[in-house]
Amino acid sequence: MTGNEKSFNGIMKSKPNREYPLYPRIGVGVLVQKDDRFLLIKRGQEPSKGVWTVPGGHVELGESLEQTAHREIAEECNIKIDALKLLDIFEFIRYGENNRIRYHYVVIDFLAHYMDGALKAQDDVDEARWLRKEEIGELSLPENTLSLLRKARMI
Repeated sequence: MTGNEKSFNGIMKSKPNREYPLYPRIGVGVLVQKDDRFLLIKRGQEPSKGVWTVPGGHVELGESLEQTAHREIAEECNIKIDALKLLDIFEFIRYGENNRIRYHYVVIDFLAHYMDGALKAQDDVDEARWLRKEEIGELSLPENTLSLLRKARMI
């Protein structure tokens, strides 16, 4: 492998560029609920480095949306979740040099419930927290995250 490739279920594939892609990338976000709290993470890499949002990531070739959700939650937060419920679909498009598209994601957001594991920020996450409704004001959240919390009736 060249370093820009990896294997999923025996399928070799090149890892597409995040910046200035040739096509939109598919992403999955997961709003995880645990009792009266929900999980938010502080992103550790671009796009949106330093922004508080729901955990998630890219769908890999040969991977279902549900598999992506479970994998990303385990990789980023060290926890397990249960079945998923579709909450929202949105596009994240940001422009860069010469008005070229720097990032383009189609993100499918789900609601899940916590099952097991000790929450720990991992992978490309700087911080992970369980929050109650009244703690939302402590963080500056992007509109798409606030909208997702409203749809889940968490704020």
